[in-house]
Amino acid sequence: MKKMQKANCSISGLYNVRRKLLALVTLCFFMGSTLLYAQEEKRVTLQVKNATMEEVLSTIKEQTGLKFVYSDEDMQSVGSITLSVKNVTVKEAIDRCLKGTALTASVRDNTIVISAVVSKGGKVTGKVLDAENLPMVGVNVTVMKGQQMLTGVTTDLDGNFEIEVPRGTQLRFTFVGYKELLMNPSLGRPMAVRMEEDTSAMEEVVVNGFFTRSKQTFTGAAKTYTGEQVLSISPTNLFQALSTLDPAMTITQNNAMGSNPNAIPELVIRSTTSLSTNSSETGLNTPLIVIDGVERSLTDLYDIDMQDIERIDILKDASATALYGENAANGVIIIERKRVSQSPVRIRYTFTPEISFADLSSYDLCNAAQKLELERMAGLYTTTDGSLDQSYYDKLAKVNSGIDTDWISKPVRNSFSHSHSLSISGRGSGLDYNITGNFSNTAGVMKDDARDRYGLNVYLSYRAVDKLILTLRASHEQVSVKNSKYGDFSSYLEANPYESPYDEEGNWKSRFSFGENNPLYEASLSSFNKSDARKQTISLDARYNFKPNLYVTAQASYLTSRETTDVFVSPASNAFASVTSLDQKGSYQLGNLGTDEWSAKIVGNWIHSFDNEGTMFTLNVGGEAKHSDAYKRYLTATGFLSDNLSDVAYAVGYTNAAAPGGSEDLAASVGAFAAANFIYKNKYVVDGSYRMSGSSKFGADNQYAPFWSVGLGYNLHNEEFIKKLGWVNTLRLRGSYGYTGSVKFDAYQAVSTYYYSSSYLHYTGVGAIPHTMANPDLTWQTTKKLNVGITSSLFNDRLNVNFDYYNEVTDDMLIDISLPPSSGVTTVKSNYGSQESNGVEFSLWGKIIDSRDWEWNLSVNGLHSKTTIKNISEALKRQNEENASKNETAAPLLQYREGESPTAIYAVRSAGIDPASGQEIYIKKDGTYTYSYNVEDMMNVGDTNPWMQGSLSSYLSYKQFALNVNFSYRFGGDLYNSTRMAKIENVNPQRNVDIRAFTERWHQAGDVVPYLDISATGGKAYIYSDRFVEKDNELWLSNVNLQYNVPDECVKKFGLQKLYVGVGMEDLFRLTTAKYERGTSYPYSRSVNFSLSVTF
Repeated sequence: MKKMQKANCSISGLYNVRRKLLALVTLCFFMGSTLLYAQEEKRVTLQVKNATMEEVLSTIKEQTGLKFVYSDEDMQSVGSITLSVKNVTVKEAIDRCLKGTALTASVRDNTIVISAVVSKGGKVTGKVLDAENLPMVGVNVTVMKGQQMLTGVTTDLDGNFEIEVPRGTQLRFTFVGYKELLMNPSLGRPMAVRMEEDTSAMEEVVVNGFFTRSKQTFTGAAKTYTGEQVLSISPTNLFQALSTLDPAMTITQNNAMGSNPNAIPELVIRSTTSLSTNSSETGLNTPLIVIDGVERSLTDLYDIDMQDIERIDILKDASATALYGENAANGVIIIERKRVSQSPVRIRYTFTPEISFADLSSYDLCNAAQKLELERMAGLYTTTDGSLDQSYYDKLAKVNSGIDTDWISKPVRNSFSHSHSLSISGRGSGLDYNITGNFSNTAGVMKDDARDRYGLNVYLSYRAVDKLILTLRASHEQVSVKNSKYGDFSSYLEANPYESPYDEEGNWKSRFSFGENNPLYEASLSSFNKSDARKQTISLDARYNFKPNLYVTAQASYLTSRETTDVFVSPASNAFASVTSLDQKGSYQLGNLGTDEWSAKIVGNWIHSFDNEGTMFTLNVGGEAKHSDAYKRYLTATGFLSDNLSDVAYAVGYTNAAAPGGSEDLAASVGAFAAANFIYKNKYVVDGSYRMSGSSKFGADNQYAPFWSVGLGYNLHNEEFIKKLGWVNTLRLRGSYGYTGSVKFDAYQAVSTYYYSSSYLHYTGVGAIPHTMANPDLTWQTTKKLNVGITSSLFNDRLNVNFDYYNEVTDDMLIDISLPPSSGVTTVKSNYGSQESNGVEFSLWGKIIDSRDWEWNLSVNGLHSKTTIKNISEALKRQNEENASKNETAAPLLQYREGESPTAIYAVRSAGIDPASGQEIYIKKDGTYTYSYNVEDMMNVGDTNPWMQGSLSSYLSYKQFALNVNFSYRFGGDLYNSTRMAKIENVNPQRNVDIRAFTERWHQAGDVVPYLDISATGGKAYIYSDRFVEKDNELWLSNVNLQYNVPDECVKKFGLQKLYVGVGMEDLFRLTTAKYERGTSYPYSRSVNFSLSVTF
């Protein structure tokens, strides 16, 4: 295998490249339009003599690709056929074949149904079978008169049914995972009905966690993706796959963590709705995660078995999410795992190995000779008495002896990861079952780290009585995390290359010159950082069908989780080098976390059809209750006598500041809701929802709040004047407006809490101090959401165009306000803040080639978003002042200013380096120039939020091969290049730096250069000017995936049902306008993965 080379180069013309790419994609879309009209009307030419009806249908299928549904008995009733027709419609050809029989043909989408003609009503009996000729239990058999449902039954354990049908009606057969079948009843003899699996049925409905809604009647902004779509992008990275498929799914950039498998990325749908004012507030903008109807965490989504995913629904606007009330402000991600699709027992095994390579291409560090020369230039060895000359010559001797340690290669590796998924499913005697076990070992590119996951999921669905279905889901999940003992990757970036990790005797050096630690010495100790988490979930669902159009669903669930964290720092670590007391050397931090949650909900569903033209009313009414009990306990033990004594039992005692302690959070919520949907003649849609929520997190007077939404939709494609165009398949206008909320904050913000400790002496032996101050007036943070969109499918579904505009206004934002010191605390949460977001989301998809063997699809999607802070508290303004004055970090800290973006970059404007003096010239707010740096002159000089971001995708298939290529792009944003600031200009000469630190520095009067002269005391403090703000434009090949499906006739020879193999690659190359170090605490990686999936 050739070694992959990754491009990471600066380009000035990325905008031109972007315009050319978009122009090329658009051209490809419309080049295919000339091929579309040939697909509109299927025509055939037949020349048959004494042929059976099945032979005729087989010939028609070869010419058109259409599908047929019929019974064997009906085909046997048709005699031999002799027919000669040329270029006639399929319907006309079949009608000629059926002339004189009691059969008729009806067209439904791309399927032609042949069934018996009913002249009168009566009793109809029959049996429903699947593709394997096995009886199907629980199929809904409904008598339909046009669009109106009259009555219905379900099939028994043997797949049989019996029903009375009036004259002029039809029978509709429906079952989850199978195509809906509409047939004319057959009187006088049993019907034999065969149902076909439907892989596209899930795309026709939206699942919101409470009920499903047809996309024909849905007015909200939501996207649905199948498990196969996700796997075709990436079989190993769910977050990357979702962000590629949906432009609204944004992975928050974290350059420090790189590709660390134990760092869970943050996900944001469209825009943020909350401001994080301290480091402990995490996940404020994370969407709600619902897996099989149960609310779960972002970590659960990160660790889910991707092979077990059936579908993913992403709900974005108020119409789609308002039923979740206070949890819906950030959007909702709903996951449904696989159920049962076939009656016979099926065993599926999937093996996915992955090889990852550390991407070190963005690091361009000094070698040993260059680094020593840089130290000399910085004056580190310049003294009046020459006392440091010997130190310099000793290092020079090392350089001359050939020592040039490649430090950044020391902690990294080419890692091997692997995942396994095994499932057993089947159906029989009224019971559906699916049992899935999975294991994965994910190894990062830093040595000695790992993330092991074990999972077992059980799905059981049983038809207890004719109208009652019970479904049990249970799961056990365990995640073991081991962080790399090699520590922070930045330690290796900063290590001087003239230093050897070993001394003359071959032992580890503990320290280097300038007092720097040897990171490899630290890695050789018995220190560790690990955690183990276990989680069990069980849920019971019930559905009772009073009538085909009236049913009730209910769910009760219980979740329990336990986690332990262990962090040991050896007493031999340099962290305790200055500690003299043995009982203070070494530390062991032990933490225990636990959560117990239960929830229950019930929903009543009623559907009423008014006529045969698609006028229908749907009503959903329900309620839910939830309770959560979470605790954490912790201690820090000290006093370890030896590096080998690494168990907490060997500790001498506890530090006064970290004695055993803990806390507990209790929270409860309730909600009642109603949702209504009305569609008139399958064209005009009105819907709305209302929810009253209650939460224990608020004061007694504010515990309840309403949330609601209204929506309008217009199915233009069902208008006659649109139908006459002939090339419009779907054209839907939709709009919605509503209120949602957020309660993603600690449970006790509305009540006072106290910290109890024996350190606070009292006559009882235990004292207390205020921990949080009560705010009984705390009320709900709400977000008003407006969404207007268009959904279209054109030219026989060869071109899809989707567009959404949204506006979100968050009021009563929960942020800190100041309190007097006499209260015992400095801040308290209050409803004081607001911000507004708006944006545009679009996607275009086109099928350029669609032939018997070839298929080529192109797609492009994008998101433009903008957020503006409207109001903040005085405490937050003071926090801005504190952040502006801090100078310990290479990049400026965040500031939240009114009228600006929450992701704005604040720095002092610069006019460059004065050639005469070598000093930087700053531009004050009033526009005057000065040599003095003043934080009060800081202003908005850029925004890290891109102007546009999204992906470009190509799907190409040839027979059994499929190639998926995906590019991601981001442009129009800015970044503060901390690499240029801390590794090139304001360098700490005692540590290794970027090789560019030698270039274009000011040395003498008249030098016109971009960087200041080097300083012996650099890197200790920073000033922030806009010289280091650059455009952040990137285009990268995010993933390539090639899959081969072994033909059925081949796999069945070996007793298999399905077999496919695949190979994929991720993050192959990227083009960027800014050069900076990617991955400062943990390097990024490139990877190659393989897939093998076999179904028995």
